[in-house]
Amino acid sequence: MQRRILLAGLAGALLARPALAQAWAPSRQVTLVLGFPPGGASDAALRIIQPHLQAALGQTVVIDNRAGAGGNLGALAVARSAPDGTTIGSANMGTLAVNPALVRNMGFEVSELAPVSMIFNAVNVLYVPANRPWRSVAELVAAAKARPETLNYGTGGVGSPGHLSGILLDHIAGTRTVPVPYRGGGPQILAAVAAEHDFGFSPLGTVLSHMQAGTLRALGVATRTRAPQLSAVPTMIEAGLPEYEVLNWDGIVVPRATPAPIRARLGEVIRATLSDPQVAADFARRGLTPWPTSEEAMEAQLGADATKWQALIRAAGIQPS
Repeated sequence: MQRRILLAGLAGALLARPALAQAWAPSRQVTLVLGFPPGGASDAALRIIQPHLQAALGQTVVIDNRAGAGGNLGALAVARSAPDGTTIGSANMGTLAVNPALVRNMGFEVSELAPVSMIFNAVNVLYVPANRPWRSVAELVAAAKARPETLNYGTGGVGSPGHLSGILLDHIAGTRTVPVPYRGGGPQILAAVAAEHDFGFSPLGTVLSHMQAGTLRALGVATRTRAPQLSAVPTMIEAGLPEYEVLNWDGIVVPRATPAPIRARLGEVIRATLSDPQVAADFARRGLTPWPTSEEAMEAQLGADATKWQALIRAAGIQPS
């Protein structure tokens, strides 16, 4: 009897092998759409993981930069693509959680996209130009309170993570500061080095070299733990601002109608890629932290961020355009 059971089990295993071999794989080139131009943190992260995705999927993966409208053009292209796994998208927190409160008609609904996995979180750093006197978050907050609506901060544009970071600072610290929008994070940092504004928030990878050169000074990081590259710089929470956290993430999305087995395979490949030590090291050099998640975890984080930021945007009196 035991022998018959064993033989039956072996036969079942052999029959199961073809099913495993038939796990989804793309039938043609995969296009990875990014709603931002080359050169930024999102683009750098995708180019790090691109060869790993190609090897795992067995197809060429091409990055398609469709910049414009705060990432909306890229997200729209993904939402309108065939739900067959050959067009996937990288979309960030601003596009998916913030833009619905800033743009009356994005051309698509966020619900038309299904999450697959986060890719990374970029540490946001509170900086001041070297010629400003403040040496701590407390000193900056005290100066802002002493001169309401006088101190200004640079941003990469309305609704950018740097802008949201300033809104949250005013909300928690009780300050009233003035945002100065630039045409992206690059121009913002050039202006910061030229001391055109009093302070700002920017991804670590963008400002680290300027801090090492002494042209910018870091006062705090907007994560719950310190950044290894700036271990002496406190978190904003440690600096006295309770619950101050700004997640600056990117994640992979597909059209909502994409079948579950395709989403599952893509998620498996992305999470395995982000767990690669070399990928983690390459990310770290750019101030990025790999963030592999389940579909459910990404959906939950998106919902939490949408609730948080859309409420703060309304409270700040920012009207959608």
